[in-house]
Amino acid sequence: MQKISVSGPAELVTIVPFHLGFQPERSVVAICLRDRAVGLVARIDVVGGPHAAEAAAQLTETIRRDGPTAVALVSYESRPGEARPLAAALGAALGLAGIPVSEDLVIRAGRWYCLKVDDCPEDGQDLPAPADVPAVAGYVALGRAVLADRKTMEALVRPARAGADEARVGLAVERWRRSYHAALRHQSMRSLAGERVEPDAGGNPGDRPRTWDVLADECFSAWGALLDDEEPADLDSLLPALVGPLDDKNLRDALIAWLCPGWLAAGDVDDRVRGRLNALGSPVGQPGQGEQTLADHESAPDVDDFPCEDRRVEHALEALCRATPTRFAAPVLTIAASHAWWRGDGTKAGMCVDLALAIEPQHKLARLMRLGLDHGLRMPAA
Repeated sequence: MQKISVSGPAELVTIVPFHLGFQPERSVVAICLRDRAVGLVARIDVVGGPHAAEAAAQLTETIRRDGPTAVALVSYESRPGEARPLAAALGAALGLAGIPVSEDLVIRAGRWYCLKVDDCPEDGQDLPAPADVPAVAGYVALGRAVLADRKTMEALVRPARAGADEARVGLAVERWRRSYHAALRHQSMRSLAGERVEPDAGGNPGDRPRTWDVLADECFSAWGALLDDEEPADLDSLLPALVGPLDDKNLRDALIAWLCPGWLAAGDVDDRVRGRLNALGSPVGQPGQGEQTLADHESAPDVDDFPCEDRRVEHALEALCRATPTRFAAPVLTIAASHAWWRGDGTKAGMCVDLALAIEPQHKLARLMRLGLDHGLRMPAA
């Protein structure tokens, strides 16, 4: 793992967009520090005076769990003073919690201002060029880039099918899903009857329904193909097998456990599913875990928690989210959220969960993840 340290307020304000993954606007960012090392980084939208104390109290509880030695506050404003009620409330709440605020900084119109130091220029200073800040190199090594804004980042995972194209692909997914659940019911009935459940053999395959084993093999083969090539040229042909079985919670959870080692104990995954996934090999490099987002804020974890690996799996899951018809996308988004959470990318995890809940407000896994993110918890079992 690569460790990110900063020296002075100019470096601090430069790394914030790299840590979040996008350029913040009209918000307050709290940066937890352990000496000079960056810990939890949390962003909250600017709110008016009546709501500032409530928002500050919720964020302070999450910061307290991180155990920082100090916190730096960076406010992003489009007009002078608009973030002060929230920043002041957060500073007061942190003080009551025994957490010192080491820096109180403001970013506005390409300049930064410091409010705690008497000798800072009243008209502020130009933001440093990222190339002039050594700490930025650490983020570049971790594959972190700065997108224009939060909406641009959200577009990476937002389902993008529309019109006739969405209907065509959705029909193929629905047909595959029906075949899968028919096979799953048939398998369960045979198991209850005490029969051995084997793949059908002999005869003309077109003369009989496909068994669960055949469909499971097709599903995991499609997942292997997806992760081998980030965004396969034939993604549409793979999509029914990738997405169709994901309302089977056992299979979905097994996929998450495979993508996010440590998420589930081996004994919690069906033996036949685990065997098929093990045959595909590991899709990931070093495991990671992070501390995560709040309901209407985002937080990013300690940079030390980001795995120094390529972004192949992340990019493949983003492509799958965009390609999936909206009505089938909630389980896909929860898988992408789980992988982001496991990697330590709380911002993206929160975006995926919120999109999933917008599609299926009662989706149980998405709701549980949202609750965990709201309270700054680490990924379960990670």
